[in-house]
Amino acid sequence: MKKKKKKIPKPLRKRTNRAIRRAQIRSFMLLLVIGFVISWLIPLRPVRSESEKRDLTPFPTLTWKALYSGSFFDGINMWFSDTFPFREAMVTVNGKIKSLYGYGNRLYGLTDQKADEIPQEEHTPVMEPITNLEEIDETLGEAINADNAVVQDLGTLIVVDDAAYEVYNFSQKVADTYAGIINQAASSLDGVAQVYDLIVPTSIDITMPDNERVKCNSSSQAEAIRYIFSRMTPQVHSVNVYNILRNHRTEYIYFRTDHHWTARGAFYAYAQFCRSMQVQPKALSTFKEHVFEGFKGSFVAESHKNANLVNHPDTVYAYEPNAETTLVYTEKNGNTVNWSVIGDVTDWYASSKYSAFIGGDHPYTIIKNPDAPQDKKCILVKESFGNALAPFIAAEFGEVHVIDYRYWHGSIVAFSKEHGVDTVLFVNNISATRNSSLMKSLYAVTQ
Repeated sequence: MKKKKKKIPKPLRKRTNRAIRRAQIRSFMLLLVIGFVISWLIPLRPVRSESEKRDLTPFPTLTWKALYSGSFFDGINMWFSDTFPFREAMVTVNGKIKSLYGYGNRLYGLTDQKADEIPQEEHTPVMEPITNLEEIDETLGEAINADNAVVQDLGTLIVVDDAAYEVYNFSQKVADTYAGIINQAASSLDGVAQVYDLIVPTSIDITMPDNERVKCNSSSQAEAIRYIFSRMTPQVHSVNVYNILRNHRTEYIYFRTDHHWTARGAFYAYAQFCRSMQVQPKALSTFKEHVFEGFKGSFVAESHKNANLVNHPDTVYAYEPNAETTLVYTEKNGNTVNWSVIGDVTDWYASSKYSAFIGGDHPYTIIKNPDAPQDKKCILVKESFGNALAPFIAAEFGEVHVIDYRYWHGSIVAFSKEHGVDTVLFVNNISATRNSSLMKSLYAVTQ
């Protein structure tokens, strides 16, 4: 016969449960206190992120103007959250955990279904959608195959030999929001400036070996771009760069260790933009070339330092107009810095060499070219893919106002009217068009 288990008296069970709960609460409170103390240990706060290859937000400068406007306290909030102690280790651990989920999302390309947070009624097409688009053809270009390739599938990232590719997942809801934002901007700028929209495909659909691409659970970027452009109104000049990049897919148009395109890839996009404006693009040979060796981009950290990527770094080829151009960028704290269209990053961190282009990501940058028509002024509204494109755009305009909508606060419409801008070019990589957080930022600057 089975022995009956002795029942624990009810009062004793209650006391035991209360003791466990008290211990849990004390442990939780202790962790909060430890976290609070660590968060204010200034020496532990990092100043740079190697995985994101950028300088972190500095502590804001105290001025009467900043104090009065409240921007000083906003700056403290940004500094506090961006420089949390051990953030690099936590970002790395978070990436490793996410890689166990299967196909996921990059930091800058997060698939998010929160597009409803942006007022949808503001984004309904103001005219009938475009129907006579240039066909986007994913079969263009020479075939590329990698026989006996060494493949590492990391879920969000796929490494084939010494090149990495990011998986892309289409979000129709966010794509509709993106198209609506551009349509609304074009409507608001009607009679003020011509609006162009350029969507950059990523390397997985352009340079990834065909025999590996068919195995990937990655949405067709050709179909995604075709869909988004079909939602644009005739007031938007859609710039199709997909075909021209496919036709040059065997060239060095994307980095192998980083998610960005190279300057050569950006040059082909510039040429297509010029054709959209009915302007003859300048030859690449007319630009001044700079070369920076040893670039190890974002994919190195995301692949947990895959040996093939680490041992085969990229080379950054950068080009600037053959003119006496000037560049001034404004930092997040409001400080202005005189810089070069192409900066010398020879001695910079291996992960930072993409910052050769216009000094990296800043809220606002102005480039002046005395050799270009002075009455031609352009706003380049971009995320980081626009950096490599900006030097080429500067060859065509007397002034190029580069606005990084992730950090800039203001109205592009009002800015265009104030500065006599005649051209507004929106540049986003395809992953940005599935990111609702970025769409909120883009929406904010188009009002």
